[in-house]
Amino acid sequence: MSILQRITSENSSDVRRPKQPLVLKKISDSFTETFLPFKDNRELREEYINYYGEIRLGKVLEDLDRLAGAVAYKHASDSNGDLAPIVFVTASVDRIDLKAKLSPNRNYRLAGTVTYVGFSSLEIYIQVQPVPEPGAASDPEPNLVARFTMVGRDKYTGKASQVNPLLLEDESQRRLVKVSEQIKEHKKTIAQTNLYKRPPSEEERLVIHQLWLETNKYQDNNYGSHVSLPNDMIWLDKTVMDSVTVCFPSERNVHNKIFGGYLMRLAHELSFANGSVFTQSRPSYVSLDDFSFQKPVNIGSILKLSSQVVYSEPENKTFQVAVSADVIDNLKNTTERTNTFYFNFCCPNGLVRRVVPRSYKDMMKYLEGRRRSQTGKIISKLQSAMR
Repeated sequence: MSILQRITSENSSDVRRPKQPLVLKKISDSFTETFLPFKDNRELREEYINYYGEIRLGKVLEDLDRLAGAVAYKHASDSNGDLAPIVFVTASVDRIDLKAKLSPNRNYRLAGTVTYVGFSSLEIYIQVQPVPEPGAASDPEPNLVARFTMVGRDKYTGKASQVNPLLLEDESQRRLVKVSEQIKEHKKTIAQTNLYKRPPSEEERLVIHQLWLETNKYQDNNYGSHVSLPNDMIWLDKTVMDSVTVCFPSERNVHNKIFGGYLMRLAHELSFANGSVFTQSRPSYVSLDDFSFQKPVNIGSILKLSSQVVYSEPENKTFQVAVSADVIDNLKNTTERTNTFYFNFCCPNGLVRRVVPRSYKDMMKYLEGRRRSQTGKIISKLQSAMR
């Protein structure tokens, strides 16, 4: 029985398990791996392949979230491998970088370990590597790297539950933890300057003013009316694309909520569709910036996903698509935001236009996208140091 099957079985059991004493765990104790043998398994390849003959990355995002959960539960087990009465949920995705495209003609190994432990939180690092061909290097460069933060809750009280501490055995492991701490501090600094809490910085105000000066000649006094923009520019509010999905029980997780990986897949596929229209081409996924799962999505929910190109760098042929996830309550006639995803794409052969805002709200979206683009590059660089 796999660890995920054990989790499902024990979480559905009515037998109350006593809280176990904490165990000092090594990084290697949480090591968990799974495989995607696209080359050897034709049925699996058909399930993951897209119209263009490439791997559907959204499906891989689902696998990453499942693996992160398995790593968390394995770390929280006792010295005998028995599961603790803890329920883990994905609190956030810190960063997912695609360094090289996944090929349908290769087999891949997904491997994850715990690299940082807080009181009730775990930071999990995952790599997706090609399985070496005979005679090739035994430890190939990863195609994808990801970082997840999982939070543990007591199964019976719902309160934060302390998880097993981490034993660092050598200098390389201490460096892993140091990188995790640097990323954590960087995220904390960013949170303190959130645009919902503080106004834009002086430098950002200059950016906004310059944008207004450049685009004012294309607008008149009536909002929504404008002179046609140059072909290499587009209004930010003209890049919106939505979808609506009913959430069925088949997409539930072990906690009977909608699986976070499924939400990531839906958001990724919508962002790709929007990016394809935006560039009039086929963009390539680069990364997913950090985001938090603010609220769970219940089975049966009506889920509305709204995507928008919020930032672009035409000189680098890159752009960012924000996808907000909202749950619609048709009985109460209310809408509740659950989280917002930020996907980065590049399109070397397409037209990457400059997106320009024309309302204050859109200017804040633009600045948020700009901040995330800059921050993502820093986190990606720090993440590379973990290799």
